[in-house]
Amino acid sequence: MRIVIAALLFLHACSAPDQESDNDTSLILTGDSAIFFFTKIDSGIATSEELRRARNYFIKEDSLVVSDAKRLMQAGLVLMSGEDNYLYGVNYLIKLTKKYPLHPFAPEALMQLALFFENRFGDLERSETYLREIIDRYPEHELAPQAQALLQLSDDEELNTIQNWLNKE
Repeated sequence: MRIVIAALLFLHACSAPDQESDNDTSLILTGDSAIFFFTKIDSGIATSEELRRARNYFIKEDSLVVSDAKRLMQAGLVLMSGEDNYLYGVNYLIKLTKKYPLHPFAPEALMQLALFFENRFGDLERSETYLREIIDRYPEHELAPQAQALLQLSDDEELNTIQNWLNKE
């Protein structure tokens, strides 16, 4: 269920209309640049191979990425989906939540961070921290009930683990 949520959020974040970076269309002409890959993502035609290649450009052109909340979200998710340099992606999403706390992508970035830490590392404590941050900072956002449900699910899983452990003794 959590992986499905992550996939849906990823698709939503990567295909959202871009009003902030329209002034960069003149830079699209080059075949290999961060702008080229952002344009591919925006149009929904980026292939897995292109997303793999984009990771290096998102790191190399860091100043371009951090100048826009949407780019931070897109680059963060693309980098987090890879085996290498995923910490750049984590940092991009954290930066998004700090630099643009009122942007609609901020709660989504927190949800992605929560899901990432739980699914990739099994780090429930860090995941819960991000889920609580959604609830505390964005109580009216549509993700707040989902964050609350995920927290409740985590609490239930811990309770079951403790009960199983006690039953074995």
